[in-house]
Amino acid sequence: MILRIVGFLLLLMLTASAALGSSETAFETFRGFEGKWAIRSGQKTLLIEMTYEVGSKGSIVTEQFGKELSVFYRDGQSMLMTHFCNAGNQPRLRLKENGRPGVFEFEMFDITNLQSADADHVDRVVYRIIDDKTMDLEIIWKNGKSEKSEKYTLTRLKPEHHVES
Repeated sequence: MILRIVGFLLLLMLTASAALGSSETAFETFRGFEGKWAIRSGQKTLLIEMTYEVGSKGSIVTEQFGKELSVFYRDGQSMLMTHFCNAGNQPRLRLKENGRPGVFEFEMFDITNLQSADADHVDRVVYRIIDDKTMDLEIIWKNGKSEKSEKYTLTRLKPEHHVES
């Protein structure tokens, strides 16, 4: 009986450690996005850029997509994303633990300022890392029972070199 309890406790510790490890790995991956990225939708390159910055003593990563802002941060064993949407609402999303390397899927778990259950809002966001310079981004919107998807390809821009005088 005692061996079963010790085994169960060990299993719980390993599971918690694995979950913590995956959110740490995901957060470190997002910290590595720092900089500017070109945004392509289909064959068209958008005039705006995606910008990632690390802030608050390394505890957050911000994503600036036009006039929209998303903030990524860790909360215990989870990685969360709060999206400040042009629709005027703020969905909070949690990283889904799916085990697929290079794929980070966030699912909404609550939202503020949603005008009605049928109002447009971001429900899921998926990042697929292609390589260190390219990633695909899919944003899944929900409106009542229907869904629509926006797909983008992000390409890292070379850092600007500033000459000090």
